Amino acid sequence: MKTIKHAIITVLFLSSLVISSTVSAATDNEPPEVLNMTLSSTKIAYQGNSVPGFVNISLETNEPTRGYILAVRDDGVQAKINLSTTDFKTTHSVNWVPWDDEKKAPLPAGTYRLKTYLNDAAYNSAQGFPVGQLVIVNETNPKSLVTVNSISTTTISPKYGVNEALTKVTYELSRPTEVQIAIKRNNETVYQTTKTKQDAGIQSFEWNGKSTKGALLSDGEYDVVFKTIETAYNYPSTSQTIQKLGNITINNGDTSIPMSKLEEIVSNATFETETLESGTSISASITTKEVANIRVYIATELGTHMNIVYAPTTELQPGTHTFSWDGKDMMGSKALNGKYFIKVSVADSTGSSGYITVGNPVTVTGGKTIVPLQPEKQVRVTAAKTGLQAYPNSQGAEVYQGDVLSLVALEPTDGYYSVLLKGVPAKVKVADVEMINTEATPSVPVEAPTTTNYTVVSGDTLWKIASKNATTINTLVNTNNLDVTIPLNIGQVLQVPKLVDNEPTPEQVTYVVQPGDTLWKIAQKYNVTVNNLLEVNRLTSSDYLSIGQKLVIPTQVSTVPEPNQTIYVVQPGDTLWKIALKYGVTVTELQSENNLNATSYLSVGQSLTIPTKMEQPYSTYTVVAGDTLWKIANAHKVTVQQLVDWNQLDLAKPIDIGQTLRVN
Repeated sequence: MKTIKHAIITVLFLSSLVISSTVSAATDNEPPEVLNMTLSSTKIAYQGNSVPGFVNISLETNEPTRGYILAVRDDGVQAKINLSTTDFKTTHSVNWVPWDDEKKAPLPAGTYRLKTYLNDAAYNSAQGFPVGQLVIVNETNPKSLVTVNSISTTTISPKYGVNEALTKVTYELSRPTEVQIAIKRNNETVYQTTKTKQDAGIQSFEWNGKSTKGALLSDGEYDVVFKTIETAYNYPSTSQTIQKLGNITINNGDTSIPMSKLEEIVSNATFETETLESGTSISASITTKEVANIRVYIATELGTHMNIVYAPTTELQPGTHTFSWDGKDMMGSKALNGKYFIKVSVADSTGSSGYITVGNPVTVTGGKTIVPLQPEKQVRVTAAKTGLQAYPNSQGAEVYQGDVLSLVALEPTDGYYSVLLKGVPAKVKVADVEMINTEATPSVPVEAPTTTNYTVVSGDTLWKIASKNATTINTLVNTNNLDVTIPLNIGQVLQVPKLVDNEPTPEQVTYVVQPGDTLWKIAQKYNVTVNNLLEVNRLTSSDYLSIGQKLVIPTQVSTVPEPNQTIYVVQPGDTLWKIALKYGVTVTELQSENNLNATSYLSVGQSLTIPTKMEQPYSTYTVVAGDTLWKIANAHKVTVQQLVDWNQLDLAKPIDIGQTLRVN
């Protein structure tokens, strides 16, 4: 019983203490007191450099308070520094830049006295309590908010399935800031960090070279863009300041899902029959081994898409899936006669995708066939790479230097030749090809070249491999049954024509091709003709030289010009007009001397006789320090193009001091 009485008394006593304490807080009439205040710097500047651009203010009070500090200059100029406008706190910590919120301008320089204006929860106030002073100075050399100190790796090669960071961007903030970093290409954001508030000082972020979702990106240059909002303003801004502060290049990265992975996902595809009569339909199927988002196309032998025949709206489960094709393109037109393949587009959850052509083709018969001109006439691609407008519906495809296309029509239309490639009709720009003189080079049976294995290494392209092995992209594609829309894989083995070294005879010397060499340059060096080089080395005018290739130089040439005769060997890009201009003759005189007419085409390596009666003496000029082609051309009242043509110059290479140039 006594225990119960003691418990009741204790509860009543504690209750009285709580009531007493509440009444005391409610009836507190004492103003709050500042116990301590510290400044990170007593001298600052707006966007400072020699002095800080902001100050951190820490203030402690004896009870929870809210309010502001007033900075007042002797002439009355003043500004508020908000501590807390809503919450009551005993410890206040704020970052502040010297900014006039009303005038929207930096505070003028001078010494500012600091006074507190605080309220407690009982609305008691401490007004004008002095807590120190702050000196604001003018900064003649303001510091940038963000400075990029380094990018650890400026060129990266992301690979499918590898997500580790490939580069690190280290940057410095001069003031507290909310930062968001974006990676952009052509002003399109492909990767972006979240917004984070960061302190002044050294910061960094890492990137794996992929999109925000982890998708593969195409090779190219990407901008590093900083989006910032300063947080040390009295009333922080809500709009971002955007600055491009660096570049990162993706080179030789996986731009699509590798073929090895695609083959794991899509294992097989088949048509129910090997042929399809025009105007009928055919059934087909694909087999998948993994869950995937896919889309199935019927494609031409060139890889262009005829039609979409299977497009599930959800992820496809492993198994065999059937579909059919009505033998038409996307516009409802019947397919031309030829071979057609099953081509599958595969996408993963990140957005990375790739194409794989699977199974044997179906051959469409009984419809329309596009055939080349007879006798066959061809053009050869002279540009490093150019686009085709290919069947069906003028889809894009690419061809490369050295590729040969058969003409469908002799005369171009609107600047394009109509051609066939792998039996597929297309159009190619006239400016990117040259006519092959098929009449001057009668076709003869050619033995299949001996081939050797070549293993693809990092950085390889079809063009590089073709150049390295003295062959053409078209030869590589045909020999290996490649799809030019599908990238090469490291470790992939290709069959390439085997290089055969010509053993020099007592009347021959061997020359190793150097960077920048052409048949014309080598012929000039050894005082032989291009035709001599072609004949001895069993080359044709369509063959391209590769660095390191060995050529036999004959010491006895088969063609010697007459004593007063000039022979010119046609180079890529030459026209009768250019050659006539170079030698000071007319196009008509060139045609007459060489039995040409207005419809005749020039071919690379072709020899032309220059009329000797019209050959003019010319002057020379020796290059001195500070010369440029423009200066020399201007001084001698000629054009830069004339200097280039007369002297067989390469505009990508500088002229050398002491070099002798023809100038008229």
